[in-house]
Amino acid sequence: MTAEPHAQPQPPSFRDVLNLLLESQARENPDKPGEFILPTNQEIADAINSKYGTAAISDETIRKLRKGDIKSPSIQIASLIAGSFNLPVDVFNGGSETSQEIVGEVQRFLESKRRTLSAEPEPQTVAVLARTTRRLSPGGQERVVRFAQQLEQIEAMENEASGRVAPSND
Repeated sequence: MTAEPHAQPQPPSFRDVLNLLLESQARENPDKPGEFILPTNQEIADAINSKYGTAAISDETIRKLRKGDIKSPSIQIASLIAGSFNLPVDVFNGGSETSQEIVGEVQRFLESKRRTLSAEPEPQTVAVLARTTRRLSPGGQERVVRFAQQLEQIEAMENEASGRVAPSND
């Protein structure tokens, strides 16, 4: 009986790499903290067209690429998309060292993002405070931090005086 040779994993397809890159570009849903919104085909086409000229690519072409209906796009299309991410076109050559490095980096980034999402969700008041604070100047943000630290000290003193245990930050 002979041992079966180990099958080499297939390098990621153009579709796989494109969808991975797009997932890394997802923005947080302002109405539902912790949820992300992927860019639409139209948004992607508009971004590419604004960078490279009107009608460089259509939203329908983007749709076909994302679904895998176009398995091997032309070098021109691949270059437009890679350039829109400020990456070399070799990112879509799944067997290349460049592609492996970039895909690995993006996967690590997304894994970190997913771990953050799987953590206990923030209370709504904390999310509102964070959104509001982001709109302040850097000096205003520093004042909010100092105020929060002072408030934490006051609460600790109040808890100590009343014999209660302060909440943990675990």
